[in-house]
Amino acid sequence: MKKALFTFALSATGAFSATAQTLQPATWQAYGVSFKAPAGYTIEDDSEEGYILSTPTYYITVQLLEGEGIQRSELAQELKNIATDDEVTSQSDITNFELPQFYGVWLRGNCESDQCLYSYLLTKEDGSGLYVSIVYSEPTDPLPETILKSFTIEE
Repeated sequence: MKKALFTFALSATGAFSATAQTLQPATWQAYGVSFKAPAGYTIEDDSEEGYILSTPTYYITVQLLEGEGIQRSELAQELKNIATDDEVTSQSDITNFELPQFYGVWLRGNCESDQCLYSYLLTKEDGSGLYVSIVYSEPTDPLPETILKSFTIEE
């Protein structure tokens, strides 16, 4: 009986992991910004004001950065400021990263009862920026970083 229960638990975990990792393309039509999103998402907003999609596990928001001429050197402090304003608790250190078309920073934290990943992306070409927020439930979920690192701009 224990062996059967263990086998069931192991196969259920494998099925969950495979489902959780399935991604499909998503594109914010107003600005040609694309990224990989969890399969089966629902688009809640696709306008010039923002792009919001959700699944039962993830809530992803993408918006243009407000303000004039944000500099790469200011990204980390500005991200920390917005996370503090939004009352994100248990904030991680800021992580800098680079994508083919963007310079970026991100942090993780707690958004009320959920986990969240906040990021700013600054285009290398013209210096315009994006704010990305991914709200999810599992603290050790690696998918938000995978989603974030898939951002591109269609040419």
